[in-house]
Amino acid sequence: MAEAKGRAEAETAKIQEQRYQEVGTPAQLGARQAGRRAVEAAAYLSSLPGSDRYLQETTGQANQFAPVQLAAKEQLTEAQKEYAKALEKAGEKPEPTLPGTPSWAKRTIT
Repeated sequence: MAEAKGRAEAETAKIQEQRYQEVGTPAQLGARQAGRRAVEAAAYLSSLPGSDRYLQETTGQANQFAPVQLAAKEQLTEAQKEYAKALEKAGEKPEPTLPGTPSWAKRTIT
């Protein structure tokens, strides 16, 4: 029974390694998603209109988009920090959930 379990675990490990090679480890997937969030935040910030100098000079109104721009900059900063943290962990592979040989397989009958 221990041999059958060992073969099943070896086959599962091969399949898991193939999956990691094809799509990446969970840490790599998380890094990609964090990168997407950083790009989204940068795109949103760049899509906001800049300050309207003409409107400011003629009417004296302050930039009405300043609060939104500030929030978007903060969001971009946070996304970049998360991306940097995710990149640090991207090389890690998860540990197997099951130990190598179960304790019952190590026992001998006397």
